[in-house]
Amino acid sequence: MRHLFSCLLLLFVIVVAKAQSAQGRYHSRLTPDGTLFFIQPHKLNNLSGIKSFSYDVTLLNWQDSATVNFTFESDFMEAPSNLQIVVQDKQFICKTFSPLYIDIKKNHYVIRITSKFSVDEIGQFCSSDVPPVFSFDQGDIRMSASYKPKAWISDRKKLNDIFKLYSMSR
Repeated sequence: MRHLFSCLLLLFVIVVAKAQSAQGRYHSRLTPDGTLFFIQPHKLNNLSGIKSFSYDVTLLNWQDSATVNFTFESDFMEAPSNLQIVVQDKQFICKTFSPLYIDIKKNHYVIRITSKFSVDEIGQFCSSDVPPVFSFDQGDIRMSASYKPKAWISDRKKLNDIFKLYSMSR
């Protein structure tokens, strides 16, 4: 009986430790216009054509769009074009984006872009079973970044919970 209790307690501790809370992944603030939700920067490790990539998201409950900022490190000192997020079989093409800065880091360039996507597109991004892919062109070269499958399983729940909180505040 004692051994069974110890095993059950260990199993409970493992399950609780595995459960991922959205706490620490976002901040929310009340503003005079409503509630702002800021999803903290997250680094992606499944890269093609770039050295590093991270993104953050700002959701404002009084707007129908979301600001998505991307920071990536590249061999090219050139702002990207054809920016999109691919979620399963859907391509969300970003029509409004601009560079915030381009900086030099050793032999590479760090580029930060701000962009707008619809809230509906971000909702589909947050709930996708398949890791989303951020892609863009630099010159004639297609660049991309995505989650590794296990990392997406972990982060998807957090993002989905944050998006639900945002949706309830609208």
